[in-house]
Amino acid sequence: MRRYNLEVGGTQYVIDVDEITADRYRVLVGDQEYEVRLTGDEDLAEGQITPEITASRPGTAPAAAPARPAASAPPPPRSAPGSPPPPSGRPGAPTVPGGLTAPMPGKILEVGVVQGARVGRGDVLLTLEAMKMKNAIKAPYDGTVMEILVREGQTVAFGDPLMRLEQV
Repeated sequence: MRRYNLEVGGTQYVIDVDEITADRYRVLVGDQEYEVRLTGDEDLAEGQITPEITASRPGTAPAAAPARPAASAPPPPRSAPGSPPPPSGRPGAPTVPGGLTAPMPGKILEVGVVQGARVGRGDVLLTLEAMKMKNAIKAPYDGTVMEILVREGQTVAFGDPLMRLEQV
């Protein structure tokens, strides 16, 4: 269970959220209890902060300059609720429609699904080893595995396409 303390319009709220399944939650707001179903989620673009070091007087430590936002680029288009999130790879990385990309560089330890398999949101699709840690890569939504783009033992970079899912 996770507790959130929120202030909305000057009013304080304490919200307890308990995950029942990968897309169902029990939410307690005050003395009201709700069962909610997550029907979609997406990461929204955030501004990047690029720190700078400026020269200081000889014999003193460098001073950090105030952080400034990186050159702004237009935000990516927002997807409609329930649509698969757009691929979010590194610049120049190949992308595929409905593509699931590597969230970090690493080695594919295990592919746990086959092409054509139906998967549910939260199902483990493959295992990626990064920095000697096993990371379960899960389905972001209910769908069908249309294409597997990696094999066990393969090394991938951040943003490389792993597989293509079609949302159902």
